[in-house]
Amino acid sequence: MIEPMVQEEKARTEFSQRLALACDKAGLPAHGRQAEIAKRMKLTPKAVSKWFNGEAIPRRGKLQELAAIIGTSSSHLLGDSAADGISEGHLLVKDDSYRVDIFDIQASAGQGVIVRDEFIETIKSIEYSTEEARAVFGGRPADHIKMIAVNGDSMSGTFEPRDQIFVDVSIDCFDGDGIYIFVLENDLYIKRLQKQHRKLAVISDNKKYETWYIEDGDFSSLRICAKVLVSQSRAYRFHS
Repeated sequence: MIEPMVQEEKARTEFSQRLALACDKAGLPAHGRQAEIAKRMKLTPKAVSKWFNGEAIPRRGKLQELAAIIGTSSSHLLGDSAADGISEGHLLVKDDSYRVDIFDIQASAGQGVIVRDEFIETIKSIEYSTEEARAVFGGRPADHIKMIAVNGDSMSGTFEPRDQIFVDVSIDCFDGDGIYIFVLENDLYIKRLQKQHRKLAVISDNKKYETWYIEDGDFSSLRICAKVLVSQSRAYRFHS
């Protein structure tokens, strides 16, 4: 029973190595390639990461789709063909754009988390020039930045219902006072967190909501999903 398991593990490892080399030749840089493939195949980055980490080999249909994106064949990725057929550098990004996609709240929060109507999807993505993105997001990689529209009024005064917020999903722990999207005991919140000695104050900028606290015993059930960086008003003005 051990030998087949060893062979399967070897096959997965070799697949991941061939996949990485194929991406290199096609011009997909190591940073961001998993997110790019996930976006094109409409999969989660976590699913795609298993292929690059030697944890899994995609099934036939997905394997063929993956190979087509890279510009090679599924038989090459499986090691059955030495010729890759890849046009070198054909996936290099040629435009000066910085794309921000929608934040998948449910995927970030996890199964079992109650996602109420605090967030809504209004725009699927926004593209910036790299120069403008650098000014707005401070040089952070595009795959760290996501956006979503706020629906609740608990942070009114800072941003209003239907305003868009831009968050850094690479921040998954308390990173100083600020506004966070976080999960506590299977409930999802967007609140201002402020450290006060050995506890965190959970503050709604709308003063009709009371401040409450996360104390030592609650920290184990606190999970940070993202930190809010920027907000943008969606107020409409009609001129005709």
